[in-house]
Amino acid sequence: MKILQNLSIFWAILLASTGLWAAEEFLVLADGAEVKVLFFEPQELLEAPPLALLIAGGSSGEFMARAQFWLGKELLNRGWAIAVPISPDGNGFSADNSALFPELITLLHASHALKAGKPLLLGISSGGSAALTIAAQNPAAYLGVVATPGRIDLDSSLGSLNSLPIYLRIGEQDIFRWNRGIDAMVEVLQLSGARVDAAIVPGARHIFKLDWDNLESWLTKLQ
Repeated sequence: MKILQNLSIFWAILLASTGLWAAEEFLVLADGAEVKVLFFEPQELLEAPPLALLIAGGSSGEFMARAQFWLGKELLNRGWAIAVPISPDGNGFSADNSALFPELITLLHASHALKAGKPLLLGISSGGSAALTIAAQNPAAYLGVVATPGRIDLDSSLGSLNSLPIYLRIGEQDIFRWNRGIDAMVEVLQLSGARVDAAIVPGARHIFKLDWDNLESWLTKLQ
């Protein structure tokens, strides 16, 4: 109970400090399973916002969603609605449960006034890796993927990515040495048909600040 209270206090403080509106929702899938989603949208809406799904890293629970929400906050400030799904079993999101995402997207569009079209997938660290994995299962369902950082299993078969746009950034001094595999990852993604914008961030470690002017330019080309 104390943990839940602390989480509620956190979200209240976050929203009060940013002027954002949020809702905790339980979306019921066709098989009867429930998925908790934290839904955020700008407080003042001049038009229906586009949807972005933020995949939290690790177990994809609320604690990791809290730690990585700065990425979602930046997009909110730029007019996006953000949905953060919470893993039902605490084991995170992967190819094994990627099939639930198209249904979540349909339910979110049914319950909110969102811009018509495909959503963006984004994540940080293992969340970025999960976003890449989820999108690879059904690339036609997504506007693009932002993985900052993220990585793929080079031994896995991706299939056709159907010109899926991918924005990939990895720190030059990544403590897990993901930077060493960026060229191989880009090659695999491009051979699978993805349109990849990838770069090493000079001097950056595993988690780093983004060049938002550069990212916004990339996002503008997608819409």
